[in-house]
Amino acid sequence: MPDTLKEIILNDIKRHGAMNLGVFTSMALCHPEHGYYMNGDPFGAEGDFITAPEISQMFGEVIGAWVIDVWMQMGQPSSVNLIECGPGRGTLMADILRAGKSVDGFVAAVQIHLVEASAELRQKQDKTLKGGNVSWHDDISEVDGKVPCIILGNEFLDALPIEQLKRGDVGWQKRVLSTGDAKCLEFMWADADNELTQYLPSKTVSHQIYEVAPARNQFISACIDLLKESGGVALFIDYGYTKSHYGDTLQAVRKHEYVDVLKDIGSCDITSHVDFDALSRHLREQGIHVEPIATQGSFLTKSGIEHRLLVLKNTALKTMHLDDATVLIKAMEQSLDRLVDDAQMGDLFKAMCFYNDGSLKPAGF
Repeated sequence: MPDTLKEIILNDIKRHGAMNLGVFTSMALCHPEHGYYMNGDPFGAEGDFITAPEISQMFGEVIGAWVIDVWMQMGQPSSVNLIECGPGRGTLMADILRAGKSVDGFVAAVQIHLVEASAELRQKQDKTLKGGNVSWHDDISEVDGKVPCIILGNEFLDALPIEQLKRGDVGWQKRVLSTGDAKCLEFMWADADNELTQYLPSKTVSHQIYEVAPARNQFISACIDLLKESGGVALFIDYGYTKSHYGDTLQAVRKHEYVDVLKDIGSCDITSHVDFDALSRHLREQGIHVEPIATQGSFLTKSGIEHRLLVLKNTALKTMHLDDATVLIKAMEQSLDRLVDDAQMGDLFKAMCFYNDGSLKPAGF
């Protein structure tokens, strides 16, 4: 039996031929035994990357206020499924629930559903949420569709697999993983069929790499099915672009540094930028209302994050020694800048909101 993920992939290619890029990234991230997300905790300063909820509680509290506002617009249902996809350590959900404690009926109404494949991360989420009313799912389609829902995902879509296509002199080709003369893994190009090219934008440029993401479309379709059945709204925040274009954005990160995608397979995070333009087209084709894509900086600012900083500053000044308060306030200001400044996360990250109830008016867009 092969004892490394690389050996498993090599054996699969030997038996079945070249492997699609999407299959490779799915195995690298979610192989039951050797997948990156199945082993350990990749989040935080000691991990491989830091997400917005880990940067500052302000992010989660603002999202919490957004969720509460949407819940009120929905008529304050006595039961609502609050679904988070890829919840990490559970930090965002904990911040949302803390923000909701001051609103009558909200916490009691919330049924928490976490879409999480990693058993280890499920344990961390359970600890963070202190054994609350939580259900875990491998897939969002498992969530009960009879209850109104609010779907959230922060840095979730970027981890769903992509395929890369290029139009050359012999037509469209797809990037695949194969073995070279030295029996080492390497990327190559092979003929692509309509199953992939159907996802391309209407206008393309020859000899440039385009990224398509059938897996993201399939996931969004599952969200659409849930919204149409139960009613509700979805909010996803991730890094990506608002207009479909060419470019190779596939990347691997380990210990906060970029590494070779084919090195230490299963030990690094593999992601790509999200084409929000393509996802918006898919949503509109399904009759779902999608708000204009907003930058994270704009969304958080319109949603009141600067006001939240002011409240936290005043609390620090009233409850702490001045020197300690000054240090904390500086740290909070730096965290805010990291989240909203265009030169940091503010422009690169985008917010996408969609729903099937035209009466809703979600904040931030």
